[in-house]
Amino acid sequence: MKTPVTKVPNTKSFLDLPILSDWSNLNHKAVVFGAPFGKPYNTQDFPNNQSTAPDRLRDASPRILIDQHAMDLDLETESTLVSISVADGGNIPLRDNDIDQHYSEIEGAVRYLVDRGVLPVSIGGDDGITNPVLRGLDPLNDVTVIQIDAHMDWKNERFGEKDGYSSPMRRASEMAHISGVHQLGIRSYGSATVQDLKDAKDWGAKIYLAKDIHEKGIELFLNELTDAGKFFITLDVDGLDPSIVPGTVALSPGGLDWMQVVACFEGISKKGQIIGLNVVELAPKNDINQISMIVVGRLILKCLMLEQNK
Repeated sequence: MKTPVTKVPNTKSFLDLPILSDWSNLNHKAVVFGAPFGKPYNTQDFPNNQSTAPDRLRDASPRILIDQHAMDLDLETESTLVSISVADGGNIPLRDNDIDQHYSEIEGAVRYLVDRGVLPVSIGGDDGITNPVLRGLDPLNDVTVIQIDAHMDWKNERFGEKDGYSSPMRRASEMAHISGVHQLGIRSYGSATVQDLKDAKDWGAKIYLAKDIHEKGIELFLNELTDAGKFFITLDVDGLDPSIVPGTVALSPGGLDWMQVVACFEGISKKGQIIGLNVVELAPKNDINQISMIVVGRLILKCLMLEQNK
């Protein structure tokens, strides 16, 4: 398996973590890395603003965490950043504007980490990068995907493209190593049709509308998870309410709130093992006072602390 060599961030590292651009030197339990470029539906829209998100998230580090010894009072654990083993793995490069090669390198990077028992945290980029990220999980089996999103993402293709941001859950359903899909925060309008919803349900996807989670609590979802499962979380930030994460493109009112997502992460960790986290659809141009970056950065920290301090 080819050892990933990534692009060193243009700015500081995420949370002042050690930067690892040559992954042959890997000796950490988790790696946070940028996967900036999703496949476009229109070449005029490439690259999009979401491709800047990994570095803008790094820029916000001083506001995400002011002290590496600070504890997270939302969680039951007393862990801190200095108590866990994580590196900033740089950004997967785009070579000669070859988006297929970029996807291949994202897939290979995830596979490289998973094959070594290292937890991958990928930062998009639009939701198209979820496709190669999920493919890279194939050293494992019986993986349950937890998608937090406003939209179902079950299009077989859009504008002739099958690997774009409207198709990740459809592509996941075709992967032998994916045994279950739970979709949280679904609401309002997107590209989904009646047939897409039927296809998702016929395959066996569990869909939890945002309105039902608001009414019945996050336990509506957590009670459906099997014990001792392998759970991969893919977080499209428009799954959260725009009042919490304004820095996205497909704004949709009525999304999940902060404490619901915190309870979601903690509940998943208690049920089994979080094997990775994927964050997509951050659009820095739409952010307000870096609040979206703070929210996302702290959710990444929660995920890392939950898994490394069991």
